[in-house]
Amino acid sequence: MKVKQNISTFKASDKKAFSHLAIPLFIASLGCYLSGQENIVIYFTGQLALSFFFAQTFILLHECGHMNFFNSRVLNLVFGNIFGFLTIIPFYSWQQMHNLHHRWTGWRDKDPTTEKTVEPSKSPLLRVVANVAWFLFIPIFYLAYKLSNYWNIAKIKRFLKAKRYHYSLISIVIYLCLYMGIFYFFWDFISVLLLPAFVLSLVWKELIILTQHSHVEIPLSNGREVRPVAFKDQIPYTRSFYTFKWVEEYLLFNFNLHEAHHIYPGLPAYWLSKVELNQPKAPYYSDWFKQAKSLKGEDYIFRTSKDTGKKF
Repeated sequence: MKVKQNISTFKASDKKAFSHLAIPLFIASLGCYLSGQENIVIYFTGQLALSFFFAQTFILLHECGHMNFFNSRVLNLVFGNIFGFLTIIPFYSWQQMHNLHHRWTGWRDKDPTTEKTVEPSKSPLLRVVANVAWFLFIPIFYLAYKLSNYWNIAKIKRFLKAKRYHYSLISIVIYLCLYMGIFYFFWDFISVLLLPAFVLSLVWKELIILTQHSHVEIPLSNGREVRPVAFKDQIPYTRSFYTFKWVEEYLLFNFNLHEAHHIYPGLPAYWLSKVELNQPKAPYYSDWFKQAKSLKGEDYIFRTSKDTGKKF
């Protein structure tokens, strides 16, 4: 895939990164203020706003994890841990496992984030649960993705070298201790002001993340020794989506431009819209949503376009 311009001039900028934090800060402040009101309609409006903020914390965790949102390494680490804490994903384990995702995109059973999607469960009960959850917007796929990849110590140990595994373990323990302390002392505040919004944000996260690699025909290594697919050749194994430009730029921070991101994983997100790919800008999000939700959960997640004939 050829890109029409040289992207080497698009550098990470602390100033640009901080300017992009203004919108999440405003949404969080507005959400907290509205959620503190006694009127039930205003309260739930505030919770809705906060749910958007929590979805943004996941996107910002992703950007800091690539160490390119800020120009400063220290700022990426500091804010990466802040966003990781807010989205309940340990930053270090995220960074390590997500880097492996980029390395192995193109081999479904080698990529740690997709290895468990090779085939549906053999359990009829689990298949029913997957289908019902997908139909009812219960975000079990996002929760499984988060817990199995970034909290699962056994899996992390299997994929990482000893030193990085130990750092991941330390990070997980620190996060757990912080959560236990905060939940113990501030549970009343959290359960009313933050918890409903956070739970709702899980739905938004799932409906964004599952656009990226699910139901895409990706080869299997089947235990063979294979080489990683070069970044420039990963487009067939990724999916972008498109919506209103202002939503892409200011609410999603170009997280929807996943094909460009996989070609240039070191490019700050705020420059991704400058990358011109020689292909149609499709699908529109509403088209993806309708087609994806027309499938059973087990078919969308565990099967591909080759199996169902559904292409997005």
